[in-house]
Amino acid sequence: MNYNEAMLYIENTAKFGSNFGTERTEKILELLGNPHKELKCIHIAGTNGKGSTTAMISKILIEAGFKVGMYTSPFIEEFEERIQINGQNIPKCDLAKVVTKVSEAVEKVIELGYEHPTEFEIITCAMFLYYYEEKVDYAVIEVGLGGRMDSTNVITPLVSVITSISFDHMQILGNTLGKIAFEKGGIIKEKVPVILYPQEKEAEEVIRKICEEKNSHLTLVNRDSVEYVDKDLSNEYYQNFIVKTKENRYEVQLSLLGTHQMLNCSVVLHTIDELIKQGINIKKEHIYKALKEVKWPGRLEIMRKNPLVVLDGAHNIDGITNLKKSVERYFKYNKMVLILGILADKQVEDMVSTITPMAHKVIAVTPHSYRAENSNILMQVIKKHNENCEAMDDYEEAYKKALSYCNEDDLILISGSLYMIGDMRKVVKKLG
Repeated sequence: MNYNEAMLYIENTAKFGSNFGTERTEKILELLGNPHKELKCIHIAGTNGKGSTTAMISKILIEAGFKVGMYTSPFIEEFEERIQINGQNIPKCDLAKVVTKVSEAVEKVIELGYEHPTEFEIITCAMFLYYYEEKVDYAVIEVGLGGRMDSTNVITPLVSVITSISFDHMQILGNTLGKIAFEKGGIIKEKVPVILYPQEKEAEEVIRKICEEKNSHLTLVNRDSVEYVDKDLSNEYYQNFIVKTKENRYEVQLSLLGTHQMLNCSVVLHTIDELIKQGINIKKEHIYKALKEVKWPGRLEIMRKNPLVVLDGAHNIDGITNLKKSVERYFKYNKMVLILGILADKQVEDMVSTITPMAHKVIAVTPHSYRAENSNILMQVIKKHNENCEAMDDYEEAYKKALSYCNEDDLILISGSLYMIGDMRKVVKKLG
């Protein structure tokens, strides 16, 4: 099949819904020759920070001279962003080739009596096959949802990384931090070391117990492992800080903004220390260069100045809370115009009450997803916390309206669903 046929095939599998588990994935991969078993992987789960952590680890390994696969979701602008090698999206022709091979294996799996694989399972199998065929040195794999039942959870990685655990996807993962942590901790494998972001006690105890059961060495990253260094960088948007691990002291200049990114970076550097212990040749100069240059679109991303336009895919209460702190810390502005779009299955009221009071005006939009909260319904929620609100469904018109409200010293903040951020990013790039 060609690229368009491959994309149609992937999209058509979406109608089979979310049927979680690894059994089908394992069978498809078995029919493909078990390519995942030949890969050296770093596996990353968590509620927030997975993508940034994945990007930082991948960039460091690339700077160290390795051929590195990076698997993330969802995509921001182009589907192929999800499967990258050394920062380059999978070529459309290669995507078509691996999806064709996967589709043939899927047919056999269905003939054997298995249920039809989901969209994410098919993409994951295609990713493993592509990285195997391209002979990557390392693959940095981000979990899709949860961990225990996620289709990426067929690997035995070099190290398992768990980022911040908070409330999200509760209808699937559970309604307590302990239950959610249990699902995230499902990626922990026998005797594979684990690096853990600083957690609430309830989540930490669950992960600690799993590590004990699996004989997996647990490295707990402490909040005080990071020391912020405030330097005037002449309006260059970097943050300077020191990270202290058991083995090293790192003086970091990070291109990713956000107080939470400093802790994410500490998790990354603890992970790198572990990889170095395993014999991987990574030098400090590789680390410093990578962290200064790393990009992660749609996360506290500055799109323009005068007025300042910032995009952030804060899609749950923890993300929105971090966003509020980051805006207060990093940006100087007169007034803020907020463009907000949220999925209906999120903690809408809590998210709205956290972020909207700091805005001068709010424009509610509808994310392009069947799970979206309608802009008019969202507007009614927002008006409880900020009367100066209107609803618009056309993204381009919403951005134009926001610009019309702003002077050069103002801020336009675009946030909420990642499904909305990608489309808004295109609009901002188009209109400037």
